Amino acid sequence: MDISKRINILALFLLAVLTALIFMEDVPSYKKEGQSLPAEEASQNLFKGSEGEAFVDTQVPHYQEDISIKKPKKFTIVNKQTWMAPPAGFFSALTNNYLVYREGRDIPQNLKDFLAHIHGNFVLDVIPFSVVSDFKRIFLMLFRTKESYSEYTQRPSWSVASTDVGAQSIFILENSNFKTNFTHELTHIYFDGYFLPSEPPLWLSEGFAVYIQTQSQTQKDKKWLKSYLSKFTQGKYIEFNEFVATKDLQNYSKEDVLLWYAQAYSVVDYLLTSKTRDEFFQFCKNLKEGSPTGRSLYRAYGMPFNKVSSLEYAWQSYMHNQKGAF
Repeated sequence: MDISKRINILALFLLAVLTALIFMEDVPSYKKEGQSLPAEEASQNLFKGSEGEAFVDTQVPHYQEDISIKKPKKFTIVNKQTWMAPPAGFFSALTNNYLVYREGRDIPQNLKDFLAHIHGNFVLDVIPFSVVSDFKRIFLMLFRTKESYSEYTQRPSWSVASTDVGAQSIFILENSNFKTNFTHELTHIYFDGYFLPSEPPLWLSEGFAVYIQTQSQTQKDKKWLKSYLSKFTQGKYIEFNEFVATKDLQNYSKEDVLLWYAQAYSVVDYLLTSKTRDEFFQFCKNLKEGSPTGRSLYRAYGMPFNKVSSLEYAWQSYMHNQKGAF
């Protein structure tokens, strides 16, 4: 090899090394430390050991929230142009999509990146509801302990996350289930927000939130759900007149709450998969415009979906044919 070629190769090698060194200076610290982000491990690393984790009842789906209380009682979230100042003991940070308040800990770059990753994928999952949203930035409040979360939001003891759709705000306990909880609450922000200034039926809101949540869950995470889906294949479910009329779950037992959530998921899953998401969106659009449920179904799905009882019979038949699938 002649000398000129050797010089050129050496120059290219030095240039590559220099470029790598410059790049490394710009890489956030989590990359240098070898942490994978964004991914499931990031959630575990970011929130592992959080004080709130010990308070989570793993037998109850962590996405449950006090749907009978629409807004926190002890404080008022002002509008997005004039966000309230962080309470004592909370750190704050501004990102493209969030104003984040975090209890007791700073908000590092890897947490910001993790939230951005979740948000980017999520917005694609909930199209077309996300594309019509005018939300510019969401208020996100992270709590380290169950006590501080409950005291601040006035939620019941079993709640670990909640949403104020009108104020575009999410309140959530940090724990190893953060990504799942967060996805569920984000769904409420965008899906329920689509219906503003009115609200979607509770079964539709919670059913769609659980549906989106399960898209990124493992089979182990969905074990509780499968046990109830199996009951539906045997004809054991909540009668639809009661089911669709439910506005809160205050008088339900723990077992009935789980059954109700599972049924909401299953009915929404049926609506989404029996045809396409176009029909589902049209159904939601009809509801938003004020049409009754039966008429909204018929205008979106056609016959035989001309009333709620027709949906019940069709769903029941579908579940019966799913025997042994769960």
